[in-house]
Amino acid sequence: MLAIPRIGQEVVVDFLHGDPDQPIVTGRTYHASNIPPGGLPGSKTQMAFRSKTHKGEGYNELLFEDAKGSERLALHAQKDMHTTVKNDQSLVVEAGNRSLLIQTGDENKTVEQGNLTENVCQKRSTEANVVQVKTMAGKAGAGTQLYEAEDDITLKVGSGTLQMTKTNIKISFGGASIELNDSGVTVLGGQININK
Repeated sequence: MLAIPRIGQEVVVDFLHGDPDQPIVTGRTYHASNIPPGGLPGSKTQMAFRSKTHKGEGYNELLFEDAKGSERLALHAQKDMHTTVKNDQSLVVEAGNRSLLIQTGDENKTVEQGNLTENVCQKRSTEANVVQVKTMAGKAGAGTQLYEAEDDITLKVGSGTLQMTKTNIKISFGGASIELNDSGVTVLGGQININK
């Protein structure tokens, strides 16, 4: 591990084979102007690897909290964070929740080769000002979108509704509607116009 001390940090110096012409830095210590990241005794159960921004006030940190019942692993990147995995990566949350917050900026997800599969036990919700889905034909096959549900698919825009169930398809707007089922087509409305 290479850890070059920053300006103003106090270091522990040793000499290679006792030779004063070969000094080596074996560690860094805290002092009045270079205090530990967390105050004592409040952080007595924590262990951290914290760097210091060169000629700046920022830092990168890997922190371990070992207090019983409050164990935690925290990672802080002062600016960017890049992770490269040469083979497989897995993430398992055994109990509890998982959240992702992007305060400013965008999120991009790309699968260059293969499929993207999501399995949700209960409900999945998406809220956005605009939802755009585009399917393009390519090496993987034709540009096809398939929406499949065992019981019901409903699309709503204002007062308009398109509902598809196992037994019928119904398009409605206000008091007017068109319904298709095994027995035929039913059209309801105050006025029905058929134009050739």
